[in-house]
Amino acid sequence: MAVQNLLNKLKKFSFFDTFKHISTYFSGIILVHMLGIVTLPVFTAYLTPDEYGIVNVFTTYITVVAVLLSLSLHSSIARYYFEEDKVDFKEFLGTIFITITALFAVQGGIILFFKEEIATLINLPTHLITWLIFTTYLIVVYSFYCQILVATKESKKYASLQVAWQYGKFGCTMLGLIYFTNVLYLEGNVATSYTFMGKIMGECFGTFILMLYVLTQLRKHISFGQLSFVHIKYALIYSIPLIPFALSNHILTSFDQWFINSTIGHAETGQYAFAYKIAMIYQGLVLALLNGARPSYYNYMNKKDYKGVSDQVDSMTKLLILGASFLILFAVDAGSLLSSSPLFLEALPIAPVIIGAYVFFGVSSFANRGIFFIKKNSYLAAIVLTSGLINILLNWYFIGVKGYTYQAAAYTTLASYIIMMLFSILVTKFILKLPSLPLGRILKYIVLLGIIVAINYTFGEPDIGLHLGWILFKGGLFILLGLLLFYDKLGLLYNALSKEPEDQILDQPQND
Repeated sequence: MAVQNLLNKLKKFSFFDTFKHISTYFSGIILVHMLGIVTLPVFTAYLTPDEYGIVNVFTTYITVVAVLLSLSLHSSIARYYFEEDKVDFKEFLGTIFITITALFAVQGGIILFFKEEIATLINLPTHLITWLIFTTYLIVVYSFYCQILVATKESKKYASLQVAWQYGKFGCTMLGLIYFTNVLYLEGNVATSYTFMGKIMGECFGTFILMLYVLTQLRKHISFGQLSFVHIKYALIYSIPLIPFALSNHILTSFDQWFINSTIGHAETGQYAFAYKIAMIYQGLVLALLNGARPSYYNYMNKKDYKGVSDQVDSMTKLLILGASFLILFAVDAGSLLSSSPLFLEALPIAPVIIGAYVFFGVSSFANRGIFFIKKNSYLAAIVLTSGLINILLNWYFIGVKGYTYQAAAYTTLASYIIMMLFSILVTKFILKLPSLPLGRILKYIVLLGIIVAINYTFGEPDIGLHLGWILFKGGLFILLGLLLFYDKLGLLYNALSKEPEDQILDQPQND
């Protein structure tokens, strides 16, 4: 009864519906990342650091190919859906789907014609270029459908589809790894392990099976009656500025892996990628927050309810900070459990640094939503391109010139995301005059996180995993931060459990 009373009170909060969708998205992300984390011992057992590096570099190039060959046209789907005067959404989807497929056919053919030169340039085996094109097209079709699900607030179907995709890929990957174990191929005159192809081919086949299902679902949403150049024009105007934005964002997230692969080697890339994999759980939280809040955000902006936007950002930032604290405190412990090879453990201390970088990525994303809303995407491109170039220069200087190892890449990522956050705030507040973020509250929450992390690194042993005493110490720090962030909601919990009347609890806005 007390739990039901608490739930009824929570439903009164304006953020409740958004939080419901966020929690659905994040539950799916957690299941996906749990699989990714739990299977790390499997992959590190089957693959050498060198092969693990090849697989991760291959994966990073999928994003680049997806952006260039599709021109990011599918990114316009959600924005078109929220146009107040839209009447032909199905025709819009049909036009964009046909256009993307045609772009892939033409540009993909050109890439395959020059695949040997391209493979040499990006430091991958030549035969992977064909797999890269085919896998990327499948993922773009999947992303096309996901854009529809996010726009229509079908968060449960989205989360279920993500989980089914990832677990299905893992099943196919395991069959591939078993089949290709101890298989060799000739690279020049050298016999090299072919086991990594089990993962690449398995994931491609799993994605192909998913695409067959997606195509059956798309029939409900798409009309191929007429190819509209008006729709193509809308998508191009919206999406073309997002190409440098997407590529620059990819530079921020993946250039360090590419640069390590090119300058140091596959093995070090594999070690860095292992630590990055732990940190990517947090990126999943950021994306869940953005996807879950998107429909409500557009509704607030259409109604010019800027206070609603501010309160939404406040609630999202608290969740952002709480999630960051958990992963920063326990990243090394989790990684210590998940590696089958001690070679991968060397990189674990940099995982908290990468997680810290994504805190600033999250704040930047909250600010940048306004740019998407007013469709001034060229500003996004400028913000992220500048930050990406800074990331390139920092990696070149500290790794290429100074000769630091891959650990330096984590700190260059942190610096780049801090710079991106500052650019995002300056552009949205002072140039575009968009509603300001509650910067005072955001700064307060980041400072609280900084204090908790400082206590951990001053009095604890953050780089020693699986020690019960330190785990309890870090657990206490996490609980303390949670109480500090949500102290104003403790009265709600107390009154609900005490079965007090509902009208005694008011959703009071916070002061900045």
